[in-house]
Amino acid sequence: MSYLSGNRVDSSGPLNRFLPPVQDGTARTFAAKLPPSTAWILDPFAASPRLAAEMARAGHKVLATAGNPVNRFMLDLAARPPRLSDLQGALAELATERKDGKRLETHLQSLYLTHCDNCKREIPAEAFLWDGKTGALIGRIYNCICGSGGEFPATQEDIENAERWAQTDRLHRSRALVRVAPGDDPDRPFAEEALDFYLPRAVYAIGTIVNRLDVLATTDERRRCMSALLLYAADCANALWPHLSERPRPRQLTFPAIYRENNFWNTLEAGVKAWASTEPAVPVTLWPEQPPESGGLCIFEGPLRKLIPELEGAHIKAAVTAIPRPNQAFWTLSALWAGWLWGHAAVGPFKSILRRRRYDWQWHAQALKALFGNLVEVLPPKAPFLGILAEAEPSFVSAACLAGQSAGLEIRGLAMRAENEPLQILWRRRLAGPGISLLGGKSSAMKTRKPLALDVNYTRKILRDTLEKNTEPMAYLHLHTATLAVLAQKGMLIWSEDALALLEKNIHTALASPEFIDLEKRTSPETGQWALSRWDKQETLTGL
Repeated sequence: MSYLSGNRVDSSGPLNRFLPPVQDGTARTFAAKLPPSTAWILDPFAASPRLAAEMARAGHKVLATAGNPVNRFMLDLAARPPRLSDLQGALAELATERKDGKRLETHLQSLYLTHCDNCKREIPAEAFLWDGKTGALIGRIYNCICGSGGEFPATQEDIENAERWAQTDRLHRSRALVRVAPGDDPDRPFAEEALDFYLPRAVYAIGTIVNRLDVLATTDERRRCMSALLLYAADCANALWPHLSERPRPRQLTFPAIYRENNFWNTLEAGVKAWASTEPAVPVTLWPEQPPESGGLCIFEGPLRKLIPELEGAHIKAAVTAIPRPNQAFWTLSALWAGWLWGHAAVGPFKSILRRRRYDWQWHAQALKALFGNLVEVLPPKAPFLGILAEAEPSFVSAACLAGQSAGLEIRGLAMRAENEPLQILWRRRLAGPGISLLGGKSSAMKTRKPLALDVNYTRKILRDTLEKNTEPMAYLHLHTATLAVLAQKGMLIWSEDALALLEKNIHTALASPEFIDLEKRTSPETGQWALSRWDKQETLTGL
């Protein structure tokens, strides 16, 4: 399988810090190689909304399942991108609303007022800085028209203003929670924990905008744009933005050492540029309404397992998806955002994600196994399934390969380049047992044989053969992935409750043999460059 190249990932897009960094063009290139037909391309995760939209834009009928209401909304936004003029009009309409006798823009900017150290003028701060351990307000960032600007210590006035907002926070926080989990809801305590990552001013600002959206008489497109701006601002307003850090990619709800409290109105304004696009719109339907034969996106509002009973007779020519990593931060915050944007009922069963505490790789492998098992039920025998693993690491690759093998998929190809580029796995439904030919071999059914148990000696042979074939040192991730592919081919990826730990131990033990050497001599074998000890020094250096 040759690597499917794409364009550089734009990390600055809305919510991109939570989404898999999949290169634009990868899915389109893969879909272009499929036999011409009007059958569906299925995206069973919809973890990367742009991926589904680009295939629909290329003329394919794409069916995407999305149990996360925020993902559903972003699928629609990716397929029907808001225009700059509509976003600007939506923001202007919000700005002119009245609150306490003032324009809403003026009112929300007043929440962040501070004084310039140089000219003493009262101006809105761009952000306040908080200590993640003590919870103390320690700094502010502003740019004044006098020319003074940058980062400055918080003043006593700033601290007292923040304390006043904290004293009135209970009522606003209660209203924000009602839209996610009412007072008698068993998930209410978990929603409260998630809301702790929003400071009082942000909670008040979000509630103010939500109240306006509930009663504002405007067009459907304006409302869609306002919801997009609020979603962008709700992400920018939480406490997961560390100070002096480039575009973080949080996976857990934890306070950074120093975090930013961003000016809420400023983030609404920034959302205009973030969402605006000139890409052409494609038809979007909700299942079971089908898009035109010329291509479009159909969204099923729920997980794949609920769609399966309705897919009888549907023709699927391929499945393409970005396989997500576990992300407590995004999934938990999505429950809050969905409630704020569309109300308690819209959160629906997805609200149960608030209770989730276990996000280890074995749990993720179990979740992938269940989804792949559902996919196997509807995937035709010859239909390819392209899984894209962005931000691949050994445990992520192990979880995906183990889940696929256990669910009845066979690896037909695997491609990877640099460690920071997505890994691509091509699966097909397994026709027989684990003895089927893989990795470019013909898909003729072979006699099913009993799966073989993991064996350190055999793993050592795989590692040795892989390095000899490569003829130069390899990063651990590449060596690990190549080993998994062979183990899958031999039917040696066997499911158990501790399968990932056993796989890791097996590979690490094999690498501990004197015939292998970690050229970087790292404390963890997973961060090194590996070679065969018998290669002379000059050959090793040449291979680096």
